[in-house]
Amino acid sequence: MKKAILFAFAIMLSFAASAQKKANIEFEKTTIDLGKFGSDNVVQKCYFVFKNTGDADLYIHQILPSCGCTSNSFPKHGIKPGASDTIFVTYDGSRKAPKKFRTSITIHSNAKEEMTKVYIKGEQLARPIKEVEVIEVEE
Repeated sequence: MKKAILFAFAIMLSFAASAQKKANIEFEKTTIDLGKFGSDNVVQKCYFVFKNTGDADLYIHQILPSCGCTSNSFPKHGIKPGASDTIFVTYDGSRKAPKKFRTSITIHSNAKEEMTKVYIKGEQLARPIKEVEVIEVEE
């Protein structure tokens, strides 16, 4: 009898473990193109909007950029199922040589996929970008 009760209890635990609720993180965009920017505007800011599409609160534990030129700000609170929030990213090219770039940002969370990557890309030019003034001519 004790064996049967223990066996039934073990089966219930295995079902309970498989039925645990999990958070899920989904991004509107996984890559943001900062475009071309000149040497007079090397600090670029952007943001990634995400939604918790799971059935448990989502917690972001850590965000790791692939280079020191990128910094970020992310929510420190739990994001409820169905709710959205934002990760802010700043690219600082002041110590970088002008070039095209693509850098990754790795997000560690309690989501089904514990690591998620998003990317920023762009092209830092060696010179400032001059805006051309358009003059309309009346005939």
